[in-house]
Amino acid sequence: MSDTFRRETHLSGRRGFSPPACSGVVFWFTGLSGSGKTTVAGLSERFFLKDGQHCLIIDGDNLRLGLSSDLGFSDDDRKENIRRAAHVAALFAKGGAVALVSLISPFEADRRSARKICENAGCAFVEVFVDTPISECIRRDVKGLYKKALSGEVESFTGITSAYEPPISPDITIKTVDCTAEQAAKSIADYFNMLCSLHEMTAFAADISAKAGEKIMEIYGGDFSVCQKGDESPLTEADTASNNLICAALESEYGEHAILSEESKDSGERLKSDGCFIVDPLDGTKEFIKRNGEFTVNIAFSYLGKSVMGVVFAPALNKLYYAAKGLGAHARTLSDLSDETGGDFFGDGGKIRVSDKKSDLTVMMSRSHSDKKLEELLQKNKHKIGAEISAGSSLKGCLIAEGAADIYYRTGFTMEWDTAAMQCIVEEAGGVFFQGDGSPMVYNRKNSLNDKGFFILNSIENRFDE
Repeated sequence: MSDTFRRETHLSGRRGFSPPACSGVVFWFTGLSGSGKTTVAGLSERFFLKDGQHCLIIDGDNLRLGLSSDLGFSDDDRKENIRRAAHVAALFAKGGAVALVSLISPFEADRRSARKICENAGCAFVEVFVDTPISECIRRDVKGLYKKALSGEVESFTGITSAYEPPISPDITIKTVDCTAEQAAKSIADYFNMLCSLHEMTAFAADISAKAGEKIMEIYGGDFSVCQKGDESPLTEADTASNNLICAALESEYGEHAILSEESKDSGERLKSDGCFIVDPLDGTKEFIKRNGEFTVNIAFSYLGKSVMGVVFAPALNKLYYAAKGLGAHARTLSDLSDETGGDFFGDGGKIRVSDKKSDLTVMMSRSHSDKKLEELLQKNKHKIGAEISAGSSLKGCLIAEGAADIYYRTGFTMEWDTAAMQCIVEEAGGVFFQGDGSPMVYNRKNSLNDKGFFILNSIENRFDE
């Protein structure tokens, strides 16, 4: 491993060096009229300004006084209003500010477009669902808008005569009937601080994954024994050695966060923590035993149930994949991380992106897992498939992230540690990752079994017909 990589990792803020400045962030508050969006955004602004962080509020009412004064409340006008707001927010966030956007933004497709605008500008987009029952919104209605809508005086009023589509997978959910506005604003500030820690955390996780890889390769090059765990999956001394090294390092450096690892006993205490490391110390043990090189070390970090940092290191291939929310996805060999990079761990060098293919798709196949359901799915969609390639472990998701393949379906069971790291890498590279039924994947759950399967796509348009 390069000396530059070691310096960046170990001479970080925790060791007396200032960590990289946090990039700008867009917090997008969505919810019904009267839900408390603007109140929470305003209190969040106070937190940021008190800490010296540049910040501004983009409020729906203010937009319609100026930038969007030519727009009404039709679906098309709402869409255009959101598009304008997203571009303004992205401009400020790209300059390093925190943009607090408070818009009803009732439709999922429009919020998804806003996310894409901001992420294409290189900004983290944090969807905040201010989840307040409509009965409470009506009770708070100081403007009398709900009363007018119910009496027919106001047309196209969200929640009454116009639909509101709740977010499918918000980054933050605030239930205002269960917490104070101050507590809600504190959760926004906490999320921002978490985002600011991800650069340093990712570099640290990459460093210890490489060290674990060294241990694994020492064992890989010699004779090793194989035993069976209770679920009949194989276990080698490489799994154990890697697990011990990674967990000890994470506990030492990030003891405030929980750890869920395949090879460590789970006490359930992690469920009390917003942040949790999710570790597979040797993903692809069957490939390790076959000595085909297609095994990885996986380290992820989940926050409020979503994967926001992922590192996948393939020691036999000397290939490192890593990503963090708002910072993009990257693929490098360890030799790439030399003095020539200047220690710019999240610079443009090595940045990866999913392909833009819509036909003749390259489908990833597992080396060790297949079943009749998957075979039937592939047969039904064979007209969309141009090629099939196989790989082991989390490399399948990483290959999609870097555009070498386009789609992967897993119909069988997996565990949280199998998917968490590669999910962040796929999503930061512009891909999509869902459970088999199309619902979001949630992490740091009581039951760590992924029992619905999952799929990875370069574009949601390429989802297979079932």
